[in-house]
Amino acid sequence: MPSSKISTISFDMDGTLVTPSFANLIWLEVLPQLVSEAWHISLDEAKAQLFADYKSIGPNRMEWYDLSYWTKRYRLEVNPKKLLLEYKEAVTPYPEVIEVLEDLKTKFDLVVTSNSHRLFLEVTSKPLDGFFKRKFSTISDFGMMKDTGSYRRVCDELGIKPYEMVHIGDSLELDYVRARRAGVRAYYLDRNRSKTGRRFVSDLKAFRNRLLDARV
Repeated sequence: MPSSKISTISFDMDGTLVTPSFANLIWLEVLPQLVSEAWHISLDEAKAQLFADYKSIGPNRMEWYDLSYWTKRYRLEVNPKKLLLEYKEAVTPYPEVIEVLEDLKTKFDLVVTSNSHRLFLEVTSKPLDGFFKRKFSTISDFGMMKDTGSYRRVCDELGIKPYEMVHIGDSLELDYVRARRAGVRAYYLDRNRSKTGRRFVSDLKAFRNRLLDARV
């Protein structure tokens, strides 16, 4: 599988291209405040209840990522899309992202492959509009979490073979292990430098350099 066959670079979104600031604001502050107001309970009580429910659902179920699910579950009279747009200024790309995307866009097709629900993905990716050929929400587009099947679906949609795509993300299991099982060349983005591996990088500049030096 020579590196010259690589045509497409796939990026995770939250924790990879943008910081967790927007997601944390919505899930940990805004939603609890809405629950507090709607249910006439203290903010601490709302957080305790909501966070317990987050834990009971867990990140391996699609509902965990679906804001509409949570607003309906708590009978909140809000429009999820309008709510997200209200706080869009909290979306913060990592410092190196624009430079890296500009460099890679000249040589590869760039796409996003994310577990985020489509509503979230459209808001978090907005500051990076113009860089991506496609933006995939595996939950909204394929009805599944990131898995071997979803990575292969992405490749099918793009008309490429899995070995022609490189994917990078900050989840060792979802972005690295499962992508590799699908035949995709995967990198693990470990910004905390807590692990070591041949395809582990600490920032996107290091990832870009590996690609452009053909050390894939």
